[in-house]
Amino acid sequence: MITIIAQSLRIARNISYILQADIEMDGYYANDKYFITWTYGHMVEINTPRGNTGYWFHDASFPVLPKEYALNAAPSSHSESRNTPDPQLAVLKNLLAKSKQVIIATDPTMQGGLMSSYLLRYLKFEGKVTRVILNDLMSDTIKSRLYYPSHDESFDQAVRVALFKDRLDWLANVNVSRAFAFATGMNTYPVTRTAMPLLSMVARREKNIKEFTPQSYHVPTLTIKDNDGNLFAFRCENMWSVLPDDLTDKLRVGAEAAVSKYEVETIDEASPKLHNIISLQEEAARVFGMDPVQTYKLARGLYEKKRISFPGNSQAGISRRDYDDFKKNVYPRMAEAPCFKAFIDNGYRPVFTKSGKDEYSADHGIVLTAYPFVGLTQEETKIIFLIGRRMMATFSRSFRYRKTTVEVECAGQTFFNTYKEVIRLGYKSLRKPEDYAGTDAPNLEASQTVHVESVGSVTKTTSPPKPYKDAELIRDCHRVHLPDFRDGVVKDIMFLQSKGYLHRNRMGEYSLTESGKALNYIIRDMAISDANVLKTLDRLVNETVKGSVTEEKFNAIIESYVTGVTSQVLSCAKLFKPTETDIKCPKCGKGIFRIFGKIAKCTNPECGHSIYRQIDGVTINSREIRNLIVDGHTSPIRGFIDEDGKSYVGRVVLDDDFSPLVINVQKH
Repeated sequence: MITIIAQSLRIARNISYILQADIEMDGYYANDKYFITWTYGHMVEINTPRGNTGYWFHDASFPVLPKEYALNAAPSSHSESRNTPDPQLAVLKNLLAKSKQVIIATDPTMQGGLMSSYLLRYLKFEGKVTRVILNDLMSDTIKSRLYYPSHDESFDQAVRVALFKDRLDWLANVNVSRAFAFATGMNTYPVTRTAMPLLSMVARREKNIKEFTPQSYHVPTLTIKDNDGNLFAFRCENMWSVLPDDLTDKLRVGAEAAVSKYEVETIDEASPKLHNIISLQEEAARVFGMDPVQTYKLARGLYEKKRISFPGNSQAGISRRDYDDFKKNVYPRMAEAPCFKAFIDNGYRPVFTKSGKDEYSADHGIVLTAYPFVGLTQEETKIIFLIGRRMMATFSRSFRYRKTTVEVECAGQTFFNTYKEVIRLGYKSLRKPEDYAGTDAPNLEASQTVHVESVGSVTKTTSPPKPYKDAELIRDCHRVHLPDFRDGVVKDIMFLQSKGYLHRNRMGEYSLTESGKALNYIIRDMAISDANVLKTLDRLVNETVKGSVTEEKFNAIIESYVTGVTSQVLSCAKLFKPTETDIKCPKCGKGIFRIFGKIAKCTNPECGHSIYRQIDGVTINSREIRNLIVDGHTSPIRGFIDEDGKSYVGRVVLDDDFSPLVINVQKH
């Protein structure tokens, strides 16, 4: 038998109908060849003892650095108890035991690949695994992909990227969350590695708004006549808070001016690529004021209703065969829809362009399907409109225009202006006229001497920054990530909102809550809130997958990062009142050790050496910390817990790297 694993019950039901698997069982559909079942996304995860209070407060040292990342069933909202596995997991285990082959038809995303990989690894399936991409849920697509499945090799690399990223996220989130649990109590400040830079980003914007002081600048202007006698205005490339006297004396009516530059170039602006979920969220926020979470849910629903292709991260084009199918089946339906009819009546005709062409990608940007545009809500229609309009733009000719740049020298300053003459509207015909309006260029020649007809100045006053709105917040959040890691941005925004750190008002403006401001006050100088660190770690994951960084080095770097951010939380003077000492750092010999609630740390910023006070179930007191640093060892201490869970008497010593090490006194 072959087991097909879909992303949801609705998709599995759709597949079962097309493959004629009409036997409905508890948790799956079947016929004489296929078991068709589904997952609920996050069913298996790296093992975290969530409900074990001892794990969070007593039984483990800081930081937690596992030798291997064991998997465990994730708690599910579909199960009767909060911390028990999803019942669907037992169904999957039963089906896999009867199958020789599995076809993974879950979401074609990095996270979807990781979850299916975790699932098969946890259930110890050793048969053949084939990954297929269902770009849409139309009958022909499902039949072609599932009757003749071929493994998508890009799936394997995407899973490796997601695997290393998930390992990094788990290591950072668990350790920093444990550190905050020690400092402020469990669940007081839930944190994640990727959401904290976003929190700091909003906080910086609010600070800039609060501290903004308007400033005024003056930009000199002049007008001249071209050879046809028409007046044209130019502005100076410099601006001043107070115009210099020598400039106002020289810049006067009748003064000579020389045309220093007259440059004409023809520019072809290629049509845009198809939407992906990221660009769709940005445009939906800009055009309709939709928040990114709402856009994702609507797009996901439209995919499962067969109205659009999968809303993933790809912006790749489609094959010639798919384009011909678009012209034959989709375009006529668009011509009948009121939201597209005006464009088509205005003369729009699709063209197979470079922006929309891709013969090699298994997945592609979001496109409309041939399914009728009926039975949709008003909000769904808006998403259909944005996707369809982008499709029409992608399959349009380029926007061609003639750009003229003119520079004039006068009074020792350069004055300039640019002019645009439209040659071919192309995809811009789908936009408002103000988006492509052109202006006539002056009839001048380079090195020509003209005379100033009038002078003036424009006063510009700086405007205060505006609160973040959906489109700008999404765009800036995407900028702090490399392209492969941007699909998690919306989840980070959702996390900040769900934990009460971030508020979105009816105008779509974001602001920090009191809890958000308090958390930002604590972490604003820490590495976990640094957007540059976020991008550096993204790059590290990519380099590890490519092989330019070994897995051993990757583990060493992320463990060093996690140790550092955990140390920053535990040695934060805003959370713990430190005990000042006169103990010199044994590592650098320059800094002085300060003792915090759960850590002792060197004050020398170039060193920053730290010693965790929580070691194998015992918290080392201040006196023993002094003995450890000064004498190199503590006196015998009771209560250490070994790997078998047994208590023993130990002595803490410093190793060659001046890190604490417990020696069992009873064995030595």
